[in-house]
Amino acid sequence: MSKLIFFFFCTLFYVSAVAQNEKPSKLKRANSFLGVHFDLHASEDITDAGKTLTAEMIDTFLTKVKPDYIQVDCKGHPGISSYPTKVGYHVIGFEKDPLELWRRVTEQNNVALFMHFSGVIDSKVVKEHPDWAVINANGERSSGNTSFFSPYLDKYMIPQLMELSDYNVDGAWIDGECWAVEPDYCEASLNRFRKETGIKEVPKGPSDKNYPEFLEYTRSLFRQHMEKYINAIHEYNPEFQITSNWAFTSLMPEKVAAKVDFLSGDVTPQNGVYRSAFEARCVAPQGLPWDLMAWGFSWDNGKMPMNIKSSAQLQQEAAQIMAMGGGVQFYFTQNRDLSIKPWLAETLSEVAIFCRERQPYCHKAKAVPQVALLFPTAYYQKKALRPYHNSTKELEGALNLILDSQVPVEILMEHHLSGNMEKYPLIIIPECDYIADSFMTELKDYSKNGGNLLILGVETAKLFEKELGIKILKNKPEREAFIAVSNKMGTIRSPLASLELMPGTIRTSNFYNTCDFREIGKETASSKNKSGKGQVVGVYFDAGTAYLDYKSPVLRDFIKNQITEIFTNPLVKISGSNLVHVTVNQLNEKVYINLLNAAGDHTNPKAIGYDEIPSLKNLTVQINTVKKPSKILLQPNNQELKINFHEGFAEVLIAELEIYSILEVFP
Repeated sequence: MSKLIFFFFCTLFYVSAVAQNEKPSKLKRANSFLGVHFDLHASEDITDAGKTLTAEMIDTFLTKVKPDYIQVDCKGHPGISSYPTKVGYHVIGFEKDPLELWRRVTEQNNVALFMHFSGVIDSKVVKEHPDWAVINANGERSSGNTSFFSPYLDKYMIPQLMELSDYNVDGAWIDGECWAVEPDYCEASLNRFRKETGIKEVPKGPSDKNYPEFLEYTRSLFRQHMEKYINAIHEYNPEFQITSNWAFTSLMPEKVAAKVDFLSGDVTPQNGVYRSAFEARCVAPQGLPWDLMAWGFSWDNGKMPMNIKSSAQLQQEAAQIMAMGGGVQFYFTQNRDLSIKPWLAETLSEVAIFCRERQPYCHKAKAVPQVALLFPTAYYQKKALRPYHNSTKELEGALNLILDSQVPVEILMEHHLSGNMEKYPLIIIPECDYIADSFMTELKDYSKNGGNLLILGVETAKLFEKELGIKILKNKPEREAFIAVSNKMGTIRSPLASLELMPGTIRTSNFYNTCDFREIGKETASSKNKSGKGQVVGVYFDAGTAYLDYKSPVLRDFIKNQITEIFTNPLVKISGSNLVHVTVNQLNEKVYINLLNAAGDHTNPKAIGYDEIPSLKNLTVQINTVKKPSKILLQPNNQELKINFHEGFAEVLIAELEIYSILEVFP
């Protein structure tokens, strides 16, 4: 017996020793969910880099927050590296190597380490090598942007990425990229443009002939730039994970055409709830692992005081990203000596717990096709003033209207929708004045074959005159006009149209002459028409822009009515509050209904912070399930809800929605 006991304890000791030595492996970025981003954009005059940054500081932060990865500064837009690079230019003085310390402690904690590295923008390089700078249309050299025709990639950026790989970091998040690209008027660029296009007279600005062609040529240069450094670092180290900030997202609405390992972008800090909802919908359909970064502080180019956001604020912004299946990261600045603010760990640990609780029910989920909002790429490229970073005001306003109407919606670029239109019961076309012929033909065929279209805006209506049943359409100048819905009246400001409808076209609403129900006018505000087997609804004012400029419950309900005219069988209906955003996802062969509380001060441009979001009470959620689900759980509380099932609809009551809850629907 004593031998048996001895053998048992030996075995137990061995298993315990093995378990202690087997650390969980670091997650690849493709499988990561939660990250923290620190950057400094270091200036050259720093003399004490690393002075108060300690292993204990980093370890405590990682232990409290438990991120999957950290992104940390190594070279910002000024072009000054915050570690002792042998390739480029670094700060004046170091008390220790911050990068070595970050790598050592993150490795001990099995946390991946990514570098914040500025790519196209590098002010120091162009100062030291003026001939490496972009030349603007006026002949002046850029003070920050490197030229694609310079040796910058070969002699500087690629070697420095290789140096970072030698530090054993896991990858890089390349900032200052597509959104910073400028047309280059250096002689090599102009010669190449003339050779590739046959255009002899190079356009200098948006008013010049062939300017869209010059911008598209510039985009092609950026794609080649990106492919070159990505391929080079992958060849040097196949395990190095890399992306270009905002590539293949709302700022670059194109098919993925480079071997990026993931997609990512930092959401502008003001009104982060709606901005996150927009950006998440632009990147989610691209087919790669993705995450978005919420700024941890308010900032508006120095126009307002910088204020750290509360955990409630960050949770509400992150919810919009998570509800579309994405990973989240949170951005805070480093101190000038590259240390971090230890007290941030408390706020971020609260946020991290909130996110982790919901991760099993949302991360990597895919949207169930319901309503598609078209991202009209060709229109934005045609009207562009610069290669990327163009205004999407019309699209964002349309999205906000749809979200506030409590309709599940995806934003789909032309390459997403082409060949897939039949999956969507309704496609909404935002304000635009151009759609390429081939894509327009596909949209019209979709309608003829039974699909439904909602057309927003006067110029957009001109593209669909036949389908809308319009006999005559004439532009009228912008003015205030009155609309009404459900005994409520509101005002919009927009360009309008004078319309004559074909026989059979149904006028569904008129403008009013004044703010008086007795003064209904003759001008058509909306109409509906059959187009083959489908239906087409037109709204004859710029609803998206009007809503983004001046949010109005009457305009919201007006558009909601237009949607319900032709989207008659949604998967989900919400009642009890107008402040719930909803997404419908699939994950692990189950349906998840994401319910997001959109209350709060985030739309107030004067609010630099808020720490309380009013909860929403007694919400009724009706789900089209055909047959009664075996159960519905409210997550992350694992609370089973009573199901009232009637004629194919499962109805549940949610007593309180604080910020973000998820209904897990079991077959």
